[in-house]
Amino acid sequence: MLYTLLWRPEACFNTYFNKFTAKITGGDFCHSELVFKFTKKEWLDVLKTFTDGKVGQRAESLSKRITEIFEEDGENKNISLCFYTIWSSEMNLRILSATDTYIFNRIPDNRYTASMHSKFNYEEQRGALGFCLSELHKKYDNVKAVLFWVPRFSIFMNNNANTLPNKYFCSEFIVYCFQQIGYAKKHIPENTTPNDLPNILEEMNNLLNNRVE
Repeated sequence: MLYTLLWRPEACFNTYFNKFTAKITGGDFCHSELVFKFTKKEWLDVLKTFTDGKVGQRAESLSKRITEIFEEDGENKNISLCFYTIWSSEMNLRILSATDTYIFNRIPDNRYTASMHSKFNYEEQRGALGFCLSELHKKYDNVKAVLFWVPRFSIFMNNNANTLPNKYFCSEFIVYCFQQIGYAKKHIPENTTPNDLPNILEEMNNLLNNRVE
């Protein structure tokens, strides 16, 4: 399962800056992330399919970490991994737990977050995961995050779909991820805020829910 996690400016995001961000972007949310939820066996199986380059190396490393951390758990143990980037940091991932003392690391709590699920098939989820692994450790783009409102015109945009930014802000990254698996093509990632994602996801989910496999 792959879903989009939207944070309100509450709990660990309860700052004046995040409240201002939500307000000026016209909605309830200030931050967005991607969460993959698979069983232990599903994680190990899908990670084995990545064998080339840095994605293969990162997949192998992640597989070892999952095996170590969940050594005592059976193959049907559900494991949620979240890919995220936050202000002045870099693209990273964390394990979500039901019992972690820090709410940022917990399974989503609907008092502070909204989870938007999409019916991606296996190949789409695998493609999204490969993209997320490839983009790990890229820096957060503070400048683009501040200038999200500046109109982007095709003359200034990179039209090569195979060339990706060197930096991302949170919702920009999510739209780029969706575009890598064939969705949200008409949307400009650099102009997308967390509060734009519900409409984009609704549009995508209409396509996903109506398609015939």
